[in-house]
Amino acid sequence: MKFIQYLFRAFKSRLSNFRVGDSDSIEFTCNICSTVNRSNLSRLSREESSCSNCGSTVRMRAIVHILSMELFGESILLTDFPVRKDIQGIGMSDWDVYAKPLSKKLSYKNTYYHQEPMLDITEIPEDMYDSMDFIISSDVYEHVLFPVSRAFVNTKRLLKKDGVFIFTVPYTKEGDSTAEHFGKLHDFEIEKRNGNYVLKDIDKEGNEKVFNDLVFHGGPGSTLEMRVFSKKSLMNEFDNAGFTELKIYNEPCLQYGIYWNVDWSLPIAARR
Repeated sequence: MKFIQYLFRAFKSRLSNFRVGDSDSIEFTCNICSTVNRSNLSRLSREESSCSNCGSTVRMRAIVHILSMELFGESILLTDFPVRKDIQGIGMSDWDVYAKPLSKKLSYKNTYYHQEPMLDITEIPEDMYDSMDFIISSDVYEHVLFPVSRAFVNTKRLLKKDGVFIFTVPYTKEGDSTAEHFGKLHDFEIEKRNGNYVLKDIDKEGNEKVFNDLVFHGGPGSTLEMRVFSKKSLMNEFDNAGFTELKIYNEPCLQYGIYWNVDWSLPIAARR
């Protein structure tokens, strides 16, 4: 028995230390749509589509993997999730390809900032406090209006005791603080001037300020990048909001095509 446990630990260690160059390609099953794929490890990147059927990325598959680990203690296919309508959860503009099947398995609702079902994480109703077993937010908090600390505090308020927050956001390894692009805005809009998008803000005194060189994620509009977190500032946000358990999921899960070519902007699970 001890020898078998040794072999398992050795195999797990090898997977954890797997690097590009160890193999030209791997075969993996997409844990969202259950399609078997073959891909070069170098193509398994955070944002590049790598499932031939549903088009999932490493980040999307990691969300399902982490949710499964945190709720059930093991990583299983989304199609194999048990039907547990006693488990309450919400997503914030989650990807429909995993959000729709997830809603059939759990008492889960995908919410939006701009349409119904609507949720503004900076202003949540008190009757939603202590109501969620899990919350998913994948690459949303870099778009939240300043101050972003409100979003972290309100996320904790939404969670039940021991509820889990599945979270991703782009962040850098360097620096101690978050790079805020605009600070507090008052009355702002995005408009096009001379072929380029700018952000125009009118302060309380009626003064106009124009911001150029805007960064959009996925196209101009509501995907405006408000900030870039550093790893340290992000950890501080969780700590200041009162999250006590924090885990960065940096290990690969090659069976589901989850492999990180970089060691930043990694997914996080935080518990109340």
